[in-house]
Amino acid sequence: MSLIEVIEEIISQRKCTKCPLKESRKPLVIKPHPMSAIKAVVVTESPWQCVEDIEQLTSIANIYTFPYLYCLLSGNFRPRENANTYWTHTCKCYLKGTGPQERKKAIKICSEAYLQSEIEAVQPKLVVAVGNSALTYFARQTRDNRLQGKLTNVFLKQADGIFKNVKLGSANFSLAVVPHPSGKNRFWNKMPQGAVQAFKRIIKNIKEEIS
Repeated sequence: MSLIEVIEEIISQRKCTKCPLKESRKPLVIKPHPMSAIKAVVVTESPWQCVEDIEQLTSIANIYTFPYLYCLLSGNFRPRENANTYWTHTCKCYLKGTGPQERKKAIKICSEAYLQSEIEAVQPKLVVAVGNSALTYFARQTRDNRLQGKLTNVFLKQADGIFKNVKLGSANFSLAVVPHPSGKNRFWNKMPQGAVQAFKRIIKNIKEEIS
């Protein structure tokens, strides 16, 4: 399937039959233009609250997520116009107001329904997995031993470089795993030793992949 076909499938909610959010929410899709120059896929958890203004979501006004991704990609993060990146989520619908179990179920159903198709359609050189739900998906679906364990431990491994030759279906890509920028994330309260070095190496490798 082409990326536009996958996006249309997501919008139609064709594979959302068992999702607890289907009746009450609509998926968010960030359409890149053009689609021919995309080198990277960025996967974050979900839009937290309903914001219909896509321009706001894909600008510095989206604190903290957009500025964080902009820095990770060395200012070369363009998910909409003159796109070089496809930005998607483990759960396409916003999650504010959902309980932990409902949220967990929605993330699992949505990621397993669409993420592999999205990545196979793009065939990216690089995937950036942001947060625990993205790491959980890639660890489970790729069965790559390097991705097993807590996010902090997987993140710190990348002081020696991001993960090369990760395979998902027909796609083969480099994978960077980073913590989510949410202020609720305890990672930021007391960053582990070696975190700055890991971030520096990750940013360097990302730049090399998409330059």
